[in-house]
Order: sequence, then structure tokens, then C-alpha cells
Amino acid sequence: MNRALRIIFSRYGIVVIILVLVLGVIALANRRQDTPLDGTNGADGAEGEATSEAVTADDGFATDECEEDGCFTDEELPQEAVDRAVEFAEAWLNPNGYGSQGWLDSIRPLLTDDTAALMEGVDPETVPATEVAGEAVPDGSKVAIPLDTGTLTLTMVEVGGGDWLVSAIDWEQS
Repeated sequence: MNRALRIIFSRYGIVVIILVLVLGVIALANRRQDTPLDGTNGADGAEGEATSEAVTADDGFATDECEEDGCFTDEELPQEAVDRAVEFAEAWLNPNGYGSQGWLDSIRPLLTDDTAALMEGVDPETVPATEVAGEAVPDGSKVAIPLDTGTLTLTMVEVGGGDWLVSAIDWEQS
């Protein structure tokens, strides 16, 4: 017994113990098969593309407000909704150079209350584009608007009286 303890607590024994602990931590860290963005499609370990769709259908920035007849899923949006989306995109680009509060005040009438609350404190300097670069393309309840550095995708909902508001904002860099 003394000989075993002497070996374990020797210089070499301690190195072996530390090495086993480090390898154990690495092995545990690599066992992430059930995490949403690890590149697998679940516990079976089948390879797949790692996407945020594994976590949620939305990116978490804003949520769709689909209550009663507010969301169009199988049919195209009316032209009023597309026009409203383009109007929002132009204001979102901040052509007047507003500060944070002035910018928010300029886009607030085009947003749902929940989305406007999420935009509180956003600095308009962080908007990653400067101009609309093409025609808006409706797709279900969403409108994709090409900008000079990417695509702004807006989810539109109809509120009382045929008024259309932006309920979700998504940006994809090109």
C-alpha cells in the first residue's frame, strides 16, 4: 500500500492524474450530440447542416404576432403591406441622420408594440446598410428587401382596419 501511494503521489503519478483529468474534461466537452447547433439532427448523430432552425423557427429578435387573421401564410401579401415594408426599410436606413430616439420615433409607427419595445436603445449607427438596392419580394407573410449590403426580411401583420405593421426584423449579410 505504501508503495502504491508513493507512486501515485510522485512527480509522475501527479502528471498522470492531471492528464487523466484533462482528457476527461475534453471527452465530456465533446459529448454535445443533443445541442441545437452542433451540426447533427438529433441523438442519432446523423450529420446535417447546423442552423438556427434547430433552436427555433425565429431568430429571437422579434416574434411573429399571428392572431386570428393577422398572418398570411399561403397567400401573398397585398401591395399595401409590401409598400409599408419598403417604407419601414427606408426609415430603418436612417437617411435623415437621426439620433437613437429620433430614429426610433421615425420607425415606431411602422412597428408592432412588441417589436418597437425590442428596438428601444438600438443605435441607428449599427444599421448595416445605406440604401435600398432592388424591388421588394413578398413571400407569404414576409417581405424580402434587397439592400446594398444584404437582405432585410420583414414579417408583416395586419392590425385593425387594414393597417400593416412590421412584427419581426431579420437581416442577412450578403
